[in-house]
Amino acid sequence: MENSVEFQFETEMSAYRFLNTVKHIDAEGLRVKFGRTDHHVSVKYRYGVGEFDSTLSTLDDLARELGGEEVS
Repeated sequence: MENSVEFQFETEMSAYRFLNTVKHIDAEGLRVKFGRTDHHVSVKYRYGVGEFDSTLSTLDDLARELGGEEVS
């Protein structure tokens, strides 16, 4: 199953740092790119049904550290 989420940041620099950091997270089918604006980052990945997947929690924590938040 695929999960899609977008994060918003106060600055383009923070969004860029998040984007580059997320590229190195171990997640199946991971795709990361700028979202609606250069202050948004879109993340897509696949997770197995019936398994615990901590990817979204990891993304939320990283975004929070860089001053961002989930918007979708």
